[in-house]
Amino acid sequence: MNEIDSLLSQFQNTSEQSTPLMWGETTSEKPTPESEDGERLEQSIRDVFSNKQLLNKALATFLGVFTANAGVSLLTSLGIGAMASGTLGSIVLGLFFANTLTKLHYSGQIHIDKDFLVATAQTASVGASLWIAFDEYRAVSNASSVGKTRFYQEVKSYEVKPTPKNETPWLLIGLAGFGLLVLAAIVRGTNQ
Repeated sequence: MNEIDSLLSQFQNTSEQSTPLMWGETTSEKPTPESEDGERLEQSIRDVFSNKQLLNKALATFLGVFTANAGVSLLTSLGIGAMASGTLGSIVLGLFFANTLTKLHYSGQIHIDKDFLVATAQTASVGASLWIAFDEYRAVSNASSVGKTRFYQEVKSYEVKPTPKNETPWLLIGLAGFGLLVLAAIVRGTNQ
């Protein structure tokens, strides 16, 4: 019995190995459980890596927005809001814009991919946060400008200016004339 089983197993092994292929057919190997596990592991690693990249980009955007707002608030509270709006805002927005430009790929033609779109969204969100952060500064600056203009107008309208006298000094002329008459009377009285 053992001999028959061994011959039967040899026949089955040779028949599986030597199956003739028709023209155009390919041998399809069944994936082994190890290769399936390897493929699932690779896919899981790719998913984790892409999620980590997305999380890193979200954190970078949040950090940029937080830095911009905190810097603006700090410089405004120190009384140098003009520096905050001009210098700090330009630097932060410039860094994010430069990062966006590095995401463009050029190979004879400009290619825009998802990395560029994510970087563009980051730059837009930082720009919007700076715009919102400088909203209070712009309102205060505008109110200050309007207040200064109104103050100057009020001072000019209520200011008491010395006005030159355009009237002829009739009192002095009258006193001078009266003095001449008295003098003439005295001279005439002494001559008589």
